[in-house]
Amino acid sequence: MKLKNHLLYIDITQFCGIGCDFCMYTENHAKSHLKLSSKAITNLSRLINDPEVKRISVSGEGEPLNNIHVFYQILALSKGNRQFEFITSGYLEHEKLKSAFREIDRIVETNGDQCNIRLSSDSHHIPKLKHLPHGKCIDDFKEGTYNNLTLSFRSIDPDREFTRRYLIDQAKAIGFNAKVRSIGALEDVVEVEGTEFRIDYKNLVKPHGMYEQYMSMWQYIDSIEQKTGKPFTLGSINKQENGLDVTIKPNGDVYLYGLEIRRLGNIHEDKISYELIKQVLLSNEVMRKLYEEPFREVIFSFGDREVISKAIETVNNPYWLMKEIYTEIRLDLAC
Repeated sequence: MKLKNHLLYIDITQFCGIGCDFCMYTENHAKSHLKLSSKAITNLSRLINDPEVKRISVSGEGEPLNNIHVFYQILALSKGNRQFEFITSGYLEHEKLKSAFREIDRIVETNGDQCNIRLSSDSHHIPKLKHLPHGKCIDDFKEGTYNNLTLSFRSIDPDREFTRRYLIDQAKAIGFNAKVRSIGALEDVVEVEGTEFRIDYKNLVKPHGMYEQYMSMWQYIDSIEQKTGKPFTLGSINKQENGLDVTIKPNGDVYLYGLEIRRLGNIHEDKISYELIKQVLLSNEVMRKLYEEPFREVIFSFGDREVISKAIETVNNPYWLMKEIYTEIRLDLAC
């Protein structure tokens, strides 16, 4: 199995303060920040600077602005030519937010890196925010305030009408005309007087029967497959070879995304490298199948088909499904 273009996803906090009702991490909130021990720094430096990493995404099981200084430390570990991403609600008062973005920009420019700021722009986050950052951020990025930062928007649900209206209104409030153009089932572009900002849509809200307008899991997988031109599997999905999709939790535990039942180690205690993670993946039949074979085919080869079929009816995302059926596959994953 060829594995290239890895995604490294680092959750740097469990502190939130926003309180979205849907949140998958509610039980973890206000428990811990990621701290960088000397061993953690060595491991993160190795992972970040691996030549096969396509992107380092930093977010949280909460709001990553609440542990922004650790993000600065993570950025400083780069040896150059890295693509970072910072996923945030941007909830701070704008001058404080701008100050944080300036420091991010300073570090990535010094190291020869790039960082994309992804602002949450959906009906679950927006009503919770006291300070709405989107219009002012559009203005800052149009005016060239930052040298090595880009801006995009994200929605954790496919309610495109809310996000489109909201961003157009935010641009208008600053004095800009804006329009939104669809470029796929999960992607739009908001055009603001000659400047384009991407909007990505995810199916990350577990529906609980409340959101009937959301895509089903199969529709979501169809949309991903149309975008990538290949069958959906677990892993970092690319139009070229797929890669490892590695997640580091605020306590330092390391997992493959979608396979959180199998802990791979801890950055404070163990040596962590992509080569070691790859060895674990290739040595476990279940994990390997989920990375190699089309999800829609392989998922029914584990456990009780009826149990899995019922679980599919309650979720709209393959990663949620994996959480629901861990009891069916945990013994196989533990091998």
